[in-house]
Amino acid sequence: MLAKLINKLRNAYVVYHIGVSFREIKFCAKVLDILWKENLIRGYKKTNKGVITVYLRYHEGYPVCTRLILLSSPRDRFYLSSLDLFRVMDSSWSGVFILSTPKGIMSGTEAIRRGEGGEILAYAS
Repeated sequence: MLAKLINKLRNAYVVYHIGVSFREIKFCAKVLDILWKENLIRGYKKTNKGVITVYLRYHEGYPVCTRLILLSSPRDRFYLSSLDLFRVMDSSWSGVFILSTPKGIMSGTEAIRRGEGGEILAYAS
């Protein structure tokens, strides 16, 4: 499910689309909220028919979000504790980690602030 979202966004950025539409998935709104708070997308809109339209952000003709990577898959899960997450975020990583924690889906900085670890779902920069 998350793989479809990430792939559609990545493909839309490659061909310089203004927006991309897809069917609503359970937790995609939470992931899109994280991307919106980090200024990687302009926003999104839900319709009554269960379709979400995501508006992509560009700066001087170039995509703001240059890298979207799916890190965990159902076969290969990738977990980090809050301490390990702090060490990774403190190093040269300049993007946003999207985590699934016991308290819900959140960004890496929010997980560090709350002292939560969890499964690393994706990385965006």
